[in-house]
Amino acid sequence: MIYYPCSISFFLHVFFMNHFPIFSSRYIRIDRKDIDTDIIIPADFLKTTTKEGLGKNVFHHLRCNDPDFPMEHPDFKDAKILLAGANFGCGSSREHAPWALKDAGIDTVIAPSFADIFKGNAEKNGVLPIILPEEVVQKMMNPQNPLEEITVDLENQTVCFENQTYVFQISDFVKKRFLQGMNDLDYLLHYAPEIRLFEKKRKEQLFGI
Repeated sequence: MIYYPCSISFFLHVFFMNHFPIFSSRYIRIDRKDIDTDIIIPADFLKTTTKEGLGKNVFHHLRCNDPDFPMEHPDFKDAKILLAGANFGCGSSREHAPWALKDAGIDTVIAPSFADIFKGNAEKNGVLPIILPEEVVQKMMNPQNPLEEITVDLENQTVCFENQTYVFQISDFVKKRFLQGMNDLDYLLHYAPEIRLFEKKRKEQLFGI
């Protein structure tokens, strides 16, 4: 029988995922398409072997070249939502991109589309990618109130903005993991009793013991 130390499971659970309640937040707007992973976290900052500290360098070049970049504005220092154009997270498959976003306090990215590998990496690292139609995203890019908040309700799969509610799609598996705060190891350990039962039955079938 394989023994999984509960301390490892607890560490991964705390670091990677949190339970995902309904929440409202101001949001950072980056109105451009094809934001690749090198824009999210430049290659110069990939030398670290841990996830801590990556957030301070997220969108490094954009922040350095634009003094009005929203992440530099005190009104958005606690924003948990990022709004961006189509094909977000394209380019190289570096997992550091969602690590950096998460470390910067971003829990959700809303865009018309995502690069597939980035989307999968984000889901595994506690950053929820939400796809909404282009016209809805553009409306959010130009709010009546610059400090408007967005409300995300994962249980009901809705995003509320300026008194309008929009429905988004998400797989049942990913939704369950976010709602229950489970990473991949948590999900596997959840089925530990069934795995042990299968091992016992298989041993009996093969060896008669």
